[in-house]
Amino acid sequence: MSILVVEDDERSGRMLADLLRDDGFTVEVCASGPSGAERLARSPAPDVLVTDLRMPQVDGIAVARLARSRSPAMPILLITAYPELAQRLADCAAPSPTVFTKPINYAALVETLSAIQGESRVM
Repeated sequence: MSILVVEDDERSGRMLADLLRDDGFTVEVCASGPSGAERLARSPAPDVLVTDLRMPQVDGIAVARLARSRSPAMPILLITAYPELAQRLADCAAPSPTVFTKPINYAALVETLSAIQGESRVM
């Protein structure tokens, strides 16, 4: 399972990616919304998008919408200190994005990713 992490705080993005790799996931990191959108425009699409919500220029909402336009069933995990802003994705097709509030509960994030990975193996 490939995961795209889009996080404008480069240190946080790298740290999250390193932890996920240590837990056996394949991870690619983009350090801005524009670079995340650029990556999503290329094939192959990642299996899962993990994105910060508030980023300058291109926010996580725009990145998530682009991801869903390319891959309608792609699981989206939003990371934010402003969970109320995630309501702006209410019009996004199912499955609904999963919201993680900063600071991230890493164990819950891995549990969610593992469940997604398990579901993809069944399909």
